[in-house]
Amino acid sequence: MFSAIYEGILLGLFLAISIGPAFFALINTGISYGFRSGAALALGIFFSDLFFVLVTVSLIHFGMSDLLTNPKHQAFLGVVGGIVLIVYGVVHFVNNPKTDPNSTTIEIKSPRRRVLLIKGFFLNMFNPFVWIFWIATTTAISSKYEFKMFRIVIFFCSVLAVVIGTDLLKTFVAHKIKQMLNAKMLLRVRHISGGLLIAFGMYLIYKVFFLH
Repeated sequence: MFSAIYEGILLGLFLAISIGPAFFALINTGISYGFRSGAALALGIFFSDLFFVLVTVSLIHFGMSDLLTNPKHQAFLGVVGGIVLIVYGVVHFVNNPKTDPNSTTIEIKSPRRRVLLIKGFFLNMFNPFVWIFWIATTTAISSKYEFKMFRIVIFFCSVLAVVIGTDLLKTFVAHKIKQMLNAKMLLRVRHISGGLLIAFGMYLIYKVFFLH
């Protein structure tokens, strides 16, 4: 059991330092709207990861993992995920609040937390790289632990606990950074994170049509 906890924590820490769309979305939300809004987004991402784990464990247990590894299904996820990321990124440019250069705040209405929770869920959901990661991890761990469900559950509980903990920490740090930035710098961070989300989205679509 202790090896399952230890390995789960290590994998969770690896995910914590991985940089992807969810990372930039968390930082942007924490800076733009504050810790509670960022926490709602983090919970959405957490529930998405939990959903992935439950689905992949079930599919592998019943010998149906090819449903997710099928190239056509991955291509569909890539296109939809790319569009979702591009739309989120564009919103950061279109929803452009007026700022006072000498102010430390930007006047922008925070989305409802339930909206941010849903956003976090689908932002993670339609990233095919996340699916591939969880399928590979579930396959390896199920084989290593010889499909002993208790140890598998302990492992994934450890992973997800570290992931949600570090995501909340990222959001908290981003909120604290906000207090050290003026409005112009805050807006620049918002545009940079939006641009990175658009870039990730375009790469997903490019990968589907040109790298397959």
